[in-house]
Amino acid sequence: MKFIAYNVRDDEIPFVEKWGKDHHIEVTSTTTTLTTETINDADGFDGISCLQTIPYSQELFERFHELGIKYLSLRNVGVDNVDLQAAKANGVQITNVPAYSPESIAEFAVMMALYLSRKVGYMQQQLQERHEFHFSPDFMGRLISEQTVGIIGTGRIGRHAIQLFRGLGARVIAYDKYPLKSTNGEFEYVDDLKTIFEQSDIISLHMPATKENQHLFNHEVFEMMKDNAILINTARGAIVNTSDLIFALESGEIAGAGIDALENESADLQDSRSTKKITDSDVIKLSMMPNVILTPHSAFHTSESVKNMVTISMDNLKTMFNGARPNDLVE
Repeated sequence: MKFIAYNVRDDEIPFVEKWGKDHHIEVTSTTTTLTTETINDADGFDGISCLQTIPYSQELFERFHELGIKYLSLRNVGVDNVDLQAAKANGVQITNVPAYSPESIAEFAVMMALYLSRKVGYMQQQLQERHEFHFSPDFMGRLISEQTVGIIGTGRIGRHAIQLFRGLGARVIAYDKYPLKSTNGEFEYVDDLKTIFEQSDIISLHMPATKENQHLFNHEVFEMMKDNAILINTARGAIVNTSDLIFALESGEIAGAGIDALENESADLQDSRSTKKITDSDVIKLSMMPNVILTPHSAFHTSESVKNMVTISMDNLKTMFNGARPNDLVE
């Protein structure tokens, strides 16, 4: 039994090595992204662990079949970039890590909301561009306890976000296609997304990306939102139309945005060794706005998360290889 882990970051290496030693299993790490070309490096291995936002395509799974590799264990939650039908057709079983640290992402979402609510970006802009640093009436912020927070998606991450926002005194409303049976009085479900758009001062996204919700947040929705509203996206970039978001921010349709997930994320984004400069004009424009906080899909990135992502992913590979059914099987 031997496995290979692709797109391994420097912070993952100690956990990958420890897992291999603890289980007496050979595990090879590579920093390369998994593609139809680089999968040749997996020839002779029994399973692959991987973390990336670029697609796992039909052609890639055909190469899995040609190399006799039957197991792919993702080190993340989302499977929207995986051609699951092609995986099944080529006899590849897939697992993910549905709960590596919901608290990490929820805390990050709340941090973004606090940063934007208190207009810290405007203070930073004053200091960096004008080399001035003094009190300004334009920096007057809002307490979280004065605001209504709309949570879209009440899975593990969304529920932790609700607890944190509630702890700061916010009124929380939520929408989910599959609502929980009980809210324990912590928040109120609404019947449609329109209510979230129109009533929320802060909207925080904790939902998977699907074909149905691609560009859910577009010009029409931004027009419905309050002009003092803040959008937080620590979920998936495809949910938000980036060009429409930029227009909404520039025109004052909404007040701010915390963006940790971008449309069309490149492999370089998750390559800890990459030195490539940002060239995407939309990303550059967003990064220069004082009412935006932009981060490289790093809301998950805590020591607890990294450890759990590696450990659970490798455990799932071992379980599949031994012929058992893992709890995290994606079907």
